[in-house]
Amino acid sequence: MDMEIQLEENIPLNDEDLKHIASMEEGVKKVLPMVLGGSIFLLMAFTALLLKDHFADFKYYDYILFVGAGFAMYGFCYCFAWLVMSYDSANWKKDKARGKNKLISVVINRDKTEHAEYLTFAGPAKKDKIRIRVKPKDYSRYSVGTKLTVVYLKFSKEALELTEI
Repeated sequence: MDMEIQLEENIPLNDEDLKHIASMEEGVKKVLPMVLGGSIFLLMAFTALLLKDHFADFKYYDYILFVGAGFAMYGFCYCFAWLVMSYDSANWKKDKARGKNKLISVVINRDKTEHAEYLTFAGPAKKDKIRIRVKPKDYSRYSVGTKLTVVYLKFSKEALELTEI
């Protein structure tokens, strides 16, 4: 198979790309506290259900400790979520500063995780691989061996546009 792999780096982002990045940032920040709060509330309600026979023996400080444990769990989980959001935000900030990449290559692997679908492309150097997150419809459309032009965010590793050659 005659194949020339080309990589064009640091292409400036257009307004549509910047809006896409902004929507990804805002989407997570809006939903996370509510989902986390709801999850902790359900966990605390389940714990209260298990302890319902022992509530008669509780003193006022036991209730304070119970509520404090709920807040502590929320804070602990929020701290981990904040670390993940900080990592993603740093990648999006680098993507905004350095732009996007355009790769003409062939799909060498496909893999699916619990959270996303990925296509792996042959890189410009020998034995170099570039793994990029794609939309589910693109994942099902392209098989291994398909030659594509992919425009992607370098640090977030997310495809913005896929075109078959």
